[in-house]
Amino acid sequence: MICSNISTLLGIKCHPLNEDGSVAMLETPFQFEDGDSVPVFLERQGAKVRFFDDGNVILHFRGRGVSIENNRQTRFIKNLAEPNGVRLNDIGELEIWASADEASTAFAKFMATLTQLTNWERDQIGLSTDTSLLIIEVAQCLRAWKPHIPLIERPRYIGVSGQEYHLDFDFDGEGVIAISPHHIAVNAAIKKLLDIKSSPEHSNLRVMAVLDDRFDSKTAKREGLIIDALASVWLMSKLEAKAGLTTRQ
Repeated sequence: MICSNISTLLGIKCHPLNEDGSVAMLETPFQFEDGDSVPVFLERQGAKVRFFDDGNVILHFRGRGVSIENNRQTRFIKNLAEPNGVRLNDIGELEIWASADEASTAFAKFMATLTQLTNWERDQIGLSTDTSLLIIEVAQCLRAWKPHIPLIERPRYIGVSGQEYHLDFDFDGEGVIAISPHHIAVNAAIKKLLDIKSSPEHSNLRVMAVLDDRFDSKTAKREGLIIDALASVWLMSKLEAKAGLTTRQ
């Protein structure tokens, strides 16, 4: 019967880590973007059960180059964990406690948190790669379009909040920001531009927002309508045409 093989079929196994079996590691089929296993540990103390990651989520992100050294840099983890009742404790462990009767609910909440973190990682990796390439392509287009105008990389601005920001370029006194149509990139750009342009020092700053429309023109045009309130929106295909460069197929 299928029930007798359910553990093998689903890839879930339990490995005790001490002699009395009060601490165990759960082997699951869930993985991070790079293939690392998602860490799930289980501990029983009296009538209470704790699911935790033994600090391995933070170690994993550090291994992927994510800087996690203070409360601000761990905020993204807490924002995903806390709505599920999972907390990041003082020693860097994700954990959730429950009574034995509510262990299944706690396990579901813990796994929901880990799944959300793996999704966050996947989005961020794709976003970082896409944006880095887009910035290079925007620079090539601007230089080809107006080679006599200096292109200054990463100009610095202070927002009304006091936070320091960098746009991708200064092009003849106009700030330039390259944006993937990915919702994370668009939201980050809106927040950045709103903070910068709310500062009296930069209230008249002209900004060119280059939005990549070459793979999903419908989404890019829709997001462009929102950004248009803060910047002059250029679709990447239009900028390539101005520069006389061929659009990627």
